[in-house]
Amino acid sequence: MREQSRKTSLDVAFCALLAALGAVVMAAGGLIPIATYCSPIIASALLLPVLSERGEGWAWMTWAVTAGLALLLSADREAAFLYLFLGYTPVLRPHFDTITAAPLRFLCKLLFFTLALGAMYALLIWVLRLGELPEELGSAALWMNALFFAALVAVMMIYDLALARLQLYWLRVLRPRLRRGGK
Repeated sequence: MREQSRKTSLDVAFCALLAALGAVVMAAGGLIPIATYCSPIIASALLLPVLSERGEGWAWMTWAVTAGLALLLSADREAAFLYLFLGYTPVLRPHFDTITAAPLRFLCKLLFFTLALGAMYALLIWVLRLGELPEELGSAALWMNALFFAALVAVMMIYDLALARLQLYWLRVLRPRLRRGGK
């Protein structure tokens, strides 16, 4: 009984630490204008250790806590919503990878990113009328908005490829170093 309680305490502490670090990344990202798209990607990459060390359930909880803190604390609402809508990508990635046909897997990921980003921007523009975003997008030509959206989807597809490399780096380099005390 006591060993189970200790393990649960360690799980909570590990996930809380990474959720807090993700919230700090999101809050700091609100201070730098270009970090609107960088900070959610970096914060979501912090889910990789949780996913590999504690499992999918803990990763979902860590994502939820980080998303809630980002919505409350981040100065950049667009970045916070980007994390809310796509920050769980590392958790979903193993499910997409079970699709054996590479073209179908690519299309499913492309559809996922397109729908998630479309839903996020629809919510931000037409429901929440977030700050300057409707004016910024409304003043640009339609083709420029479409190009921006396509570029954002492409960035997310590239991020998905980078997650595979980051996962290997975590498992082969960082995890063994942390287990033996950083040597």
